[in-house]
Amino acid sequence: MRERQRRASAQEWLRTGATVTVKTYATRYGVDRYTAYDDLTALGVALPDSAQRWAQRPPATPRNRADHRCDEWDETSLIVVDGRPFYAACYTSDGAPLGRFADETSPAEYSL
Repeated sequence: MRERQRRASAQEWLRTGATVTVKTYATRYGVDRYTAYDDLTALGVALPDSAQRWAQRPPATPRNRADHRCDEWDETSLIVVDGRPFYAACYTSDGAPLGRFADETSPAEYSL
């Protein structure tokens, strides 16, 4: 539901005399509590002081970048597994290499 439609629906809900809190608004309209707080203050609903924690959204947390990406090929991509050259395209979260053995690949595919 878009913001304008959601707020119009909330106005009708408020007119019924229901007790509307940040939590009930968020649950009813499927939004997070920061959006619920913004909508309720825009509609002029008097909220308790405890609702102030939803007034400001926390900053985004940056994701950790992997040390070795799957689309990067360099000298470290060639490793030896069981005595055979192995080209590691990427690594699992446990550190296991994913790729192909050199003898299973045509020379044009694995030349650096």
